Amino acid sequence: MARSTVTDPLRNFKFRVTINPTGVLANRAPNLSNLGFSVVSGLSVQNELIAYREGGMNTHPHKMIGQSDYGPVTFSKGVFAHEKDLYAWQQFLHSWSQGGSSSGGSTSGANEYRCDISVVVYDHPVSSGNYQTPGQVNSNNPPAGAPKFGYKLHNCWPGSYNITDLNAGDSSILIQQMVVHHEGFQIEWASSPAGSINTSTLNSLS
Repeated sequence: MARSTVTDPLRNFKFRVTINPTGVLANRAPNLSNLGFSVVSGLSVQNELIAYREGGMNTHPHKMIGQSDYGPVTFSKGVFAHEKDLYAWQQFLHSWSQGGSSSGGSTSGANEYRCDISVVVYDHPVSSGNYQTPGQVNSNNPPAGAPKFGYKLHNCWPGSYNITDLNAGDSSILIQQMVVHHEGFQIEWASSPAGSINTSTLNSLS
C-alpha cells in the first residue's frame, strides 16, 4: 500500500548547482553554469547585536538588531583535465582588480565578476512517499526526482581557490574547492509536503 503522506526529510545528496555568469566572464568561462559539484557547504547567517544603555534603567542594556553577515559557502568538485572554468573565474577576478586592462580590466557592467548561484535539491525515492505495491499507481505524490527545495546566493565571488595535494602513495582523486563570498540568500520552499518548487521562480529571485 502506498503511503498517503510524506513524512521523511529530504536527502542531502541529490542536488544541482547553477552558476550564472554574465558579460566577459561568461565568455571566459563558458561552461561555468554546467559544472557538477560533489559537496556544497551549508548556509549560515549571523545577525549583529547592538546593545545600548538607557538612563534610569540600570539592570540591563537594551538589545537591537544590526547588520546581517552571511557566511561563505564552499563548493567542491573533482579536477578534470578539460574543465578550467572554476579556475577561470578566479583568474578573471584577479584581472578585473588590476583595472584598465584590454583583456577585461575595466569596471563596466560587462566585466562584472560577481554571479548569482542557484542550488536545487531533488526528491529521492526513499523520501518521496512513493512506497507502493507492484502494479499500484500512486497519483497523490509527484514522481521521485521533483525539485523540492532550493536557494539562491546573491552577488557571489571567489574568496579562495585550492586544489588538493598530490601523493604518489595514495589512490585518491584530485579535488578543487572554491570558497564563495556572497551578500545573502533566498530560499524557495514547497507549498505542501507532496508539492514541488518552481525552479523558474527561484532563478528570478533578486
